[in-house]
Amino acid sequence: MKLFNSFTKAAPNKVFLSLVLGALAGVLYSMLIPLVLSSIGGSQDTLSHIESDSVYIWDFEISQYKLAMFYLSVCLLILVIRSLSEIILIRVATDVSRDTRVSLYKQIQAAPIEAIERIGASKMITSINIDVPRVVMGARILPTLIVNGITIIGLLAFLLYLNSNVFKIVIFSILFGVVCYQIPMLFGRRLFIQARRTQDELQKSYEGMIQGAKELKLDTVKRQNYFKRVLLSLEQDIVEKEKSAQTIIRATISMGDLLSFFVIGVVSFVFLNYYAITREELVGIVMALLYLVGPMGVILNAIPQLTRASISYRKINQLIKAIPKEAINTQVTEVKPWHKIDFNQVEYQYADMEDETGFKVGPISFEINRGEITFIVGANGSGKSTLSKMLTMHYRPTGGNISFDHVLLTQENVSSYRQQVGAIFSDYFLFDRILIELDGEMDSIVQEYLEQLHLSEKVKVSNGKFSTLALSDGQRKRLALLVAFLEDKDLYLFDEWAADQDPIFKSIFYRKILPELRDKGKAVVVISHDERYFDVADQMLVMEQGKLISSEHARAIASPVDFAVAGS
Repeated sequence: MKLFNSFTKAAPNKVFLSLVLGALAGVLYSMLIPLVLSSIGGSQDTLSHIESDSVYIWDFEISQYKLAMFYLSVCLLILVIRSLSEIILIRVATDVSRDTRVSLYKQIQAAPIEAIERIGASKMITSINIDVPRVVMGARILPTLIVNGITIIGLLAFLLYLNSNVFKIVIFSILFGVVCYQIPMLFGRRLFIQARRTQDELQKSYEGMIQGAKELKLDTVKRQNYFKRVLLSLEQDIVEKEKSAQTIIRATISMGDLLSFFVIGVVSFVFLNYYAITREELVGIVMALLYLVGPMGVILNAIPQLTRASISYRKINQLIKAIPKEAINTQVTEVKPWHKIDFNQVEYQYADMEDETGFKVGPISFEINRGEITFIVGANGSGKSTLSKMLTMHYRPTGGNISFDHVLLTQENVSSYRQQVGAIFSDYFLFDRILIELDGEMDSIVQEYLEQLHLSEKVKVSNGKFSTLALSDGQRKRLALLVAFLEDKDLYLFDEWAADQDPIFKSIFYRKILPELRDKGKAVVVISHDERYFDVADQMLVMEQGKLISSEHARAIASPVDFAVAGS
């Protein structure tokens, strides 16, 4: 019933009405057999007020027409109320599905970057795309289960009325069937859990197939091995587990479907030898048992779906628990104008990995001034990216402190100071639209930037949306630069922005764009290996193995030869 909690919380009145209607439909379903029996000469004690006469409708003779009309009315009523029950819950399920996804969106957006990187995009995407729909589908079949469950209860009550000894046999058979049913279902559930776990790995392998397409194209053996050893291997693992689980469950369901026929056989071939049963009772018992097959089949067939929904429900809860909320004040307030950012003995310690101590950056101390260009250089793995994430305040230092002028950066104001930052990371994401408000004046500015960046013939902007993102890597970065200009931040960070640019635009970036940002009073931080442009920097920070080994502050930085080691 935990699956149903989100439904009852979202729309308790609608859910209650849906359940009541479902229960009523189940009661009416269970009335149909007594009505049929009374029409074929069975006991009519409970329907003695119905007259036995005939009428003709469209040349068809209908006997006991009052009973027939009552039977038809019950059928139509069942159709209406059962449909209403299911429609109400389906509509609630649609809302719950959206609300669950929105809740996950909000939680992911409110999570610290470290947590998102640790969990990985594949697990979050899999939960949103697979687990949420499964949970909703599992919960929305509850009215159907209630209808059929109450139908079964009504039929059992009818059997008890007909013959208490037969009722005891049926109850014993059901209990025996439930026990026999649950044992193989435990194995099936375990296989479903394993298959769901493998789906996380498969989702991650999609990233390798798509993002690593260029590398795989260069080596046929490598591509074939990835296809066979990763993609096909995971797919086969999922298929085998799904097949095994479905085989176990379907065989068990088939056994459950035969339960009613088994009881009919016992009554017909064994029970009659020990107990006297009238012909009318036997007809009623057989009809009731045959009628039990349908509702029991519905319930048994719903179990695999409920099992998957339960597994997905647990997966979603695990994900929710794994995504912490960033412990900061999310309310954005206006901050005082600042002139420098001071890093004072700042360090960042990554979490330990198994038996190894996590990588550590710092302690380091330096200043970033507005109206200056700061280059951060160093070999791969030197800590540049970690430092850049502390500069953009995505990573909170595990030691030391950061201040804007003399205002210490705290969890109360970090969200406000983040609004001062514009960044294009090396693994940046380019949105398909400009996510700020554009007026008529801004539209003309956008067009000017498109022309200056040589993108006007490739990209158009309509209602803030780009006409295409099917561009080269260099063009995509230029489009990201356009967005950064429009956002007009006080601190800009560019992580290897020029790496994908042709020589002309590389020169424009370093010789024109960066100085213009500096002249506007922006604080500009550039992570770069382009040694020939080091003279553009007002400050040079050299990183090595998580340490700041050199810091020079001057308009004319030393020649590229002096920093050849840093760029290696």
